[in-house]
Amino acid sequence: MLVSTEGTGLSQTALKGVFIIIVFGIIKLCLRLYQVRKLFRDIPNKYGIPILPHSFLFGHIPIVIKVMSSHPKDIYGNYLPMLLRQEYPDICSRGLVYVDVWPLGYPLLAVFDPGLMSQFTQVQSQPKHEHIRRQFEPFTQGQDLLVAEGEQWSKWRRIFNPGFSAKNIVPCIPAILEEIEVFRDWLKEAARSGETVTLEQQSEKLTVDVISRIVLGSRLHSQTEQNSFYSAMRNQTSWLSVDNQPLGFLATMLNPIRPIALWRNNITMKSFLLPHIQKVLRQKEKEHGPETILSLAIQSYTVQDEPTLRDSNFIDVLVAQLKIFMFAGHETTAGILCYLYHILYSNPTILDTMRREHDSIFGLDLATTSAKIKDNPTLLNKLPYTSAVIKETLRLFTPAGTVRAGSPDFFLRQPETGERYPTNGMMVYGCSSATHRDEAFWPEPGRCIPERWLVPEGDFLHPQKNAYRPFELGPRNCIGQETAQLELRAIMVMTVREFDIESQFPADGPRMFGEVAYQTYKVGKIIPQPRNDMPVRVMLRTS
Repeated sequence: MLVSTEGTGLSQTALKGVFIIIVFGIIKLCLRLYQVRKLFRDIPNKYGIPILPHSFLFGHIPIVIKVMSSHPKDIYGNYLPMLLRQEYPDICSRGLVYVDVWPLGYPLLAVFDPGLMSQFTQVQSQPKHEHIRRQFEPFTQGQDLLVAEGEQWSKWRRIFNPGFSAKNIVPCIPAILEEIEVFRDWLKEAARSGETVTLEQQSEKLTVDVISRIVLGSRLHSQTEQNSFYSAMRNQTSWLSVDNQPLGFLATMLNPIRPIALWRNNITMKSFLLPHIQKVLRQKEKEHGPETILSLAIQSYTVQDEPTLRDSNFIDVLVAQLKIFMFAGHETTAGILCYLYHILYSNPTILDTMRREHDSIFGLDLATTSAKIKDNPTLLNKLPYTSAVIKETLRLFTPAGTVRAGSPDFFLRQPETGERYPTNGMMVYGCSSATHRDEAFWPEPGRCIPERWLVPEGDFLHPQKNAYRPFELGPRNCIGQETAQLELRAIMVMTVREFDIESQFPADGPRMFGEVAYQTYKVGKIIPQPRNDMPVRVMLRTS
């Protein structure tokens, strides 16, 4: 009997192919390992810049594990530069630190000196790092203001600037108040129940409803019911997030469901946004009511021919921009709102001062506050103490930093000494949260001191130049920063005199820098979140 050897031959060929691929992969891995480790070894050898104790095999991974493991496991990664500065003060005394955690992450240059940060954000705006582009590519296909570069970024920033101006946002205040009223109803129900509730999720629903009114002129009703856009956006970010654990990140990225989920979510979001775009493109005359960011963007879009429903490139870019505005305009603001309540009810004097400011502007009758704001929206700009508290909250609980790309010909330079710091191959991270808690720039940096923002320049409390960067500085600063702060002032005015909202953390629970409500990583989120979703107890104020 003859036995065919054809199948055996094919199997052996396949095995050889797999073996070659594995060997090639190992060689490539080893080559990249050598390149990265040598990159870091060159920093002290070529430039005389001291770095953390470095292993050629493991880089700085053992140091990072040691430093992070001595603190709560759920802290967000942006605490790392602060902890390294605390553990290695001499190495970090230059206002930066090189960190090698490859292959768990990109070669990192964490910068927390504001003078050095200004060099890659203000003096010369370096391009965003590929990490950011890759992270948001499935969400916006790289066409949004967050990751776009060059002329594409400049063009669309000019197009959207009018929509985010104070002049345009003020007419939207009645719509914003309408959404805040829904939030107040939720607070009243929480007060009636007497139970501890989590504030973070409801805050997100409030802020996404608000940004929808400003961007689209449409009510999502996320606070009271399910809607397809919000559900798809939240699900989409769960597939984009970078897990604190490398194995968790790999599990997300290699999940076979991921491509299907990303495609489905993008289709759902575009299907929701497209009718709003089509409506603005079709309308011949301006409808009654305030302009939206969408309508002003379309008005500002100038090409040889007017955009039409068949202009697919225009539509695709516009959809990408709207998605990033809806995402960025709600998640960061919601987190800061949670921390605002935490700070207020942890500092009775600050809370009392804010309430007295609101009484002086709006009177003692809370029932008339909304009507007074609608009649004169500029009253929200006459709250210096409330604005100062918001700024302090943003300083203490900074939502994010900026991540830029280094290059062979770009060096940071210490003005006092002339010392040059190479950025080639580095993910240059502007760690604003570390800057904001540095006693070199902020007296008593761990305390909430609203008076920092009320004293004249020259006072020892007054913020130093370039040291305050929650929205970043330079041409790529946050386009929605004024909108977010106006929204937060309105929420404060409409809630802090009616409710006592007390955060509920065990007194003996874990802390970071003395804070029980430290920022944490949460699966499905991009930016740091309030610990435990900010548990609170809400009470109706009786006096």
